Amino acid sequence: MGDLETLISFLPNYVVCIDKSTEGGALTGRIYSGYKKFSSINFNDLHEMLIIIEEIMDTIQCPGAGANKRGFKNKMKSVALNSTEIREAKKAMRKFDTGNESGQKATFILQIKFRQNASWQGTVQWVEKKQTLNFRSALELIKIIDSATEQGYKAEVVEMDQEVI
Repeated sequence: MGDLETLISFLPNYVVCIDKSTEGGALTGRIYSGYKKFSSINFNDLHEMLIIIEEIMDTIQCPGAGANKRGFKNKMKSVALNSTEIREAKKAMRKFDTGNESGQKATFILQIKFRQNASWQGTVQWVEKKQTLNFRSALELIKIIDSATEQGYKAEVVEMDQEVI
């Protein structure tokens, strides 16, 4: 196994359970990470989901951010852990059993491999369909999750031949 594969096998996974879609189209659900402080967190839309996962990654410093946080507020909040706490959090998250939770609408397992160019890169696995895709940005991740839950994992897309006149 190469160095990159070794690094990736030690990155934490996040289980995202999508339970429902609101009337406005927002996807709501839960995030599981295995980290005791953030073991299960509800979210009201995908934006909130991203913020929660970003906070966890900042807290455990994994993967490390490739850019400093920017914002209109001068002081960004941060949680400081000592090196032992960070090591224990990462260990707990790597041992986390991703198969215990599922969403009412869909379930995804995320692994964020890099945080470069002020965004995320990694893989997302759609558990019910047993499909895995790479994503190159947080926006692409949102589009992947949204497209999967839009069609639902029980829906089948059937193409119909149309006669051109």
